Amino acid sequence: MLNVEVKGISFQNKGAELMLHAIQEEFAKRQVDARFVVEPIGDYQRRCNFGLWQKTRYIKRKINCLFPFSLLPSFMRKMLGLINENEIDVVLDASGFSYGEQWSPLVAKYRLASTISGMKNRGTKVIVMPQALGPFESAAQKKYFGHILNTADKVFARDDNSFAYASTLLKTSTKQGTLAQCGDFTNVISGLADDNFDPNMHKICFIPNSKMLEMRTDGEAYIAFVIALIENVIDSSPFILIHEADADRRLAETIQQRLSQRIPVLDPQHALKIKWIIGQSNVVVSARFHGLVSALSQGIPVVATGWSHKYKELLNDYEMGEWLFDVASDTERALTKTNLLLTQASTYNQVVEVIQSNAAKHKQRVKAAWDEIFAIITAKY
Repeated sequence: MLNVEVKGISFQNKGAELMLHAIQEEFAKRQVDARFVVEPIGDYQRRCNFGLWQKTRYIKRKINCLFPFSLLPSFMRKMLGLINENEIDVVLDASGFSYGEQWSPLVAKYRLASTISGMKNRGTKVIVMPQALGPFESAAQKKYFGHILNTADKVFARDDNSFAYASTLLKTSTKQGTLAQCGDFTNVISGLADDNFDPNMHKICFIPNSKMLEMRTDGEAYIAFVIALIENVIDSSPFILIHEADADRRLAETIQQRLSQRIPVLDPQHALKIKWIIGQSNVVVSARFHGLVSALSQGIPVVATGWSHKYKELLNDYEMGEWLFDVASDTERALTKTNLLLTQASTYNQVVEVIQSNAAKHKQRVKAAWDEIFAIITAKY
């Protein structure tokens, strides 16, 4: 049995939870027996629900607080569900978007850069799963992610910009083909039905994103944008879907208080149920990246906003670039195009056809990426 560490997973982030589902599902589909391991961050019960083992590593103030547990005999660690770093066979980094100037370089340092050389010396396979990368401008960002890029067995950039940013850090000595490109890999997994969904009440799905307030300077413009779109379709069964944690719930309540009338809110707190609900909707208005991926991969038209280059790249991948809107300047255009979707069946069907065609292509690319990943994983066994 392989010990597979999954990095970058947070259960506060349903996109990350979707990525964990996708990883476990792919191993099961390919009948590769694996024990999945994470660093013990956050709620134990959530990890337990996924059958995750705990790595004896938790860095606090540059110290591994769990080091004493690594000294326990193997049989005792097995009793407690603990795995030491030197027992890891494969590392899959599913960070999503954690490496670049928007984040502290210490994320790259402590998540992978500080330990990857030791891993590789022990024969551990290290694969950075498809994710947004860059830009890399500071010396520290270049140093830490550059080390990851040039040491890992494989690094997948999720889009053209990410690939270009990472390419600047490649050394001539790095094996050709280490850096590749592949879209988000959660597009191939299916959702799980939610009994609370009513197709008569829940037609136009609004997914709020508190990151639009944290990562941009025009948070009020974003709130006004969402309110304008909801009011525009208030008689067409709009509803709010909570995709993440408490910050999104608070944002949803702020939006509700400013509406002419409150609208239904669905909060399933389960990544696969969220994906299923998105797939049952007629239109999805989202600033959550994985909300958009879940819609597009299921052929659902989107009205998108965002806070980083990854949104533009995703929409372009599905030939839907014109459906990405700037909350500060595009409200009227968003209203006009949304109304076209809702009132003109030909426009709606044409958009769906374009999305479905591209979704099929991207699912094939993800399958090819998984084929390559498993070729790397199984090479030494």
